[in-house]
Amino acid sequence: MTINILKKLGLFVSFITIFVIMTVIGAFLYATPQVPEIDSLKNVKLQTPMRIFSADGKIIGEFGDVRREPVEFAQIPKNFINALVATEDQRFYEHSGVDLKGLLRVMKVAATTGEFSEGASTLTMQTARNMFLTRDQRLKRKLIEMFLAISMEQELSKEEILELYTNKVHFSHRAYGLAAAAEVYYGKQLNELTLSEAAMMAGLLKGESAYNPISHPDRAIGRRNLVLSRMLDEGYIEEEAYELAVETPLTAKKHSADLDVEAPYVAEMVRLDVINRFGRDIAYNHGLDIVTTIDSEHQRYANEALREGLITYDKRHGYKGPEAQIGDFAQKNTRELLQLLESTPEIGGLEPAIVMQVNEKSLKVLNSKGQEITIEWEGLEWAAKFITDTSVGEKPNSAGEVAAPGDVIRIRPIGENKWALSQLPEASAAFVSLHSKDGGITSLVGGFDYLSNKFNLVTQARRQPGSNIKPFIYAAAFSKGFTPASLVNDAPYVKVNNEIDEVWRPQNDNLKYNGPTRLRVGLKRSINTISTRLINSITPAYAEKFLVNIGLPDEHMDPYQSLALGTASFTPMEMATAYAVLANGGYQVEPYYIEKITTSYGDILYEATPKVVCDECEQIKINNQIREAKYSPEIRNYPQLPLPENKIAQQVIDPRDAFILYDMMKDVIHSGTATTQLRRRNSPLLERNDLAGKTGTANDYKDAWFSGFNDRLVASAWMGFSDHRRSLGRYEYGGKAALPIWAEFMEKALNGVPEQEIIQPPGVVSAKIDPETGKLAALGQQNAIFEYFRDDNVPSEVSQASDDFGQLYTEGLDNSEQEQSAPEQLEQEELDQLIQSLQDDPENLEMEQEPIEREEQEEPPEPGSIF
Repeated sequence: MTINILKKLGLFVSFITIFVIMTVIGAFLYATPQVPEIDSLKNVKLQTPMRIFSADGKIIGEFGDVRREPVEFAQIPKNFINALVATEDQRFYEHSGVDLKGLLRVMKVAATTGEFSEGASTLTMQTARNMFLTRDQRLKRKLIEMFLAISMEQELSKEEILELYTNKVHFSHRAYGLAAAAEVYYGKQLNELTLSEAAMMAGLLKGESAYNPISHPDRAIGRRNLVLSRMLDEGYIEEEAYELAVETPLTAKKHSADLDVEAPYVAEMVRLDVINRFGRDIAYNHGLDIVTTIDSEHQRYANEALREGLITYDKRHGYKGPEAQIGDFAQKNTRELLQLLESTPEIGGLEPAIVMQVNEKSLKVLNSKGQEITIEWEGLEWAAKFITDTSVGEKPNSAGEVAAPGDVIRIRPIGENKWALSQLPEASAAFVSLHSKDGGITSLVGGFDYLSNKFNLVTQARRQPGSNIKPFIYAAAFSKGFTPASLVNDAPYVKVNNEIDEVWRPQNDNLKYNGPTRLRVGLKRSINTISTRLINSITPAYAEKFLVNIGLPDEHMDPYQSLALGTASFTPMEMATAYAVLANGGYQVEPYYIEKITTSYGDILYEATPKVVCDECEQIKINNQIREAKYSPEIRNYPQLPLPENKIAQQVIDPRDAFILYDMMKDVIHSGTATTQLRRRNSPLLERNDLAGKTGTANDYKDAWFSGFNDRLVASAWMGFSDHRRSLGRYEYGGKAALPIWAEFMEKALNGVPEQEIIQPPGVVSAKIDPETGKLAALGQQNAIFEYFRDDNVPSEVSQASDDFGQLYTEGLDNSEQEQSAPEQLEQEELDQLIQSLQDDPENLEMEQEPIEREEQEEPPEPGSIF
């Protein structure tokens, strides 16, 4: 009986053994052809985001469907590896990819339930699934996963498998890989993770949603403590470390990408550019590295300058009151107040805060970090009440006139442990700087705060440049024979269009006129009537053609006389690029911001080849033309150009004219419309002799500009309201509203940079002139001054000391009959029409007028009065 039982048992075991062997062989034959090649894991390409860098290697932005930063095994914290092994695969270092004990347990469950569980999945099998397979529970996928795991163990070391697993696994919140997860949950680098944090990350992998420390903190802490307990049981940590770790409170919260440079408008420009070039999938998931032309220091200076400029402007126009008032403030506790602050984002460095207590000369406020801050009177006394854009109330005498308990306000730091009341500016501003020689953008700020307004004012906002356009009108006039010494009449100007019964009368802002004035003075003082007569002389059509030739878009300007006063529409980028022509000696460059695009493996997909100013190239071309005409082919000996000809910037302004204009615009800095504000700042820029620039104020003070440069760096600042209709307010000239932004940037960007004046080109000469007549100075004339001229346009007449200058002013000549260097006078016909119009209907002369920035600007009256 016993023998029969043993025989039957032996047959059963033999049958089972054969069945298992046949099953394994069958599974092997079925699954092996579908197992992916393991060799691909040795050079695996993990899905990684696009990263954008400044020219000096600082991170500007990151875009992608996932956040991942692949790391090597040596960089992975040992605590995380131990936590992973202790909870997911205790026999990881013993098995060969498949844990047989676990597998038998799974087969037993499968025999009774008909379903496979995850209980037998080793870390190797999980890695195989993450790399190649889906997460479904089908037998086919499980078999392939097992054989794939065995193959992986034969080809890869345990360390390589753990490295793959750690870099591939998903930690939720788009964080793939431990390095990205450390940044997302803790804002830390891998080597900064504590034992508690490493255990939390390992525990999260049991279920990214169920044990997420942000979404489910209580479950996450329980799971973390279980992981720590397993680590203790497996001998990875001591009792003391365990006790300390389980008592550690949860500190995880969502962190944004850790950026080195705040340049969101640039990052967005790059993102769109790369998507257009390569498509969304390659842009977001193939680990592209984009190096821009942005200088990280310049970008920081630009951010600070623009925000400070807007805040300073806003303070001049008074306090508009709190953003909100908490109605039941007295009944709310600190936790409720902090929850309210958490829903109020920081904008442009201005923090939200709630007024807790009002004292005689100070406020006590609560910020979003739960800190109670005292704002002393120094940070409050500016807050006169806003009335309109041109008027403010009296300055406050106590803190109670400014705020009340429960007010939601904005605050900003003004020094160490010092704070000031602030508010979100309603006005907008833009700033851009670039290299004059090739157009590489070094900084760009498209608005006060990108998160609150993504509209890029540098590239998208078309605004009237006002007097910022005048240097180019003067350049056009120089190409027609005018010189800095040419006299043009600063006198009332009237143009009557009888066909449509319209009178155009541009005027100077102060309604004062100086008679015949040299163009150098006209540009320095930004005199409107001079620019108007100048464009009338060269014709608006010629001026428009000239502006188009230097790179300004034709579709946004019309050939009318008002073009000389800045009634066209250009973006700050277009204005800065145009000013680069003056800075680089007359050559047109194109702005660019992407220097290089590479893959994560270093393959170059794109490299910028901008057109570059080549000072010696023009002369080489001229010499070659001479050789062409003068010598036979065998002895011409052409020198080679240092650049391909299609990469040489095109000359669009005579270098002689560009230099002369540069010298004239230096006067704007040192004795013109920019001087007063620079003196008030006690600006070091006044000590430099290599800077030139121009203010700009559009009609009714709706746009304020300042553009300026030295030999290498060009920058343009704009301020205005986004709706195109609202005025910045009376007296808000370009020299007052926009210049401080430009000046603060330049003061920092040029700090320690040696002066580099633009070199005087061949063909420019200097001569002594009579400052009143613009003619060559008489021998021994005491008040003679030096002036620059093109060598083909030096005055031929010598001034007579006895000239009656008043007679020149009153008599005048018809513009069409006088020489270009002679003064243009108000024609008698114009004067008759003006008188007749006033007699018939004084309202006939009401029209759009252009303001003029004056060298000595008027100041607004004290608060409490109307500007």
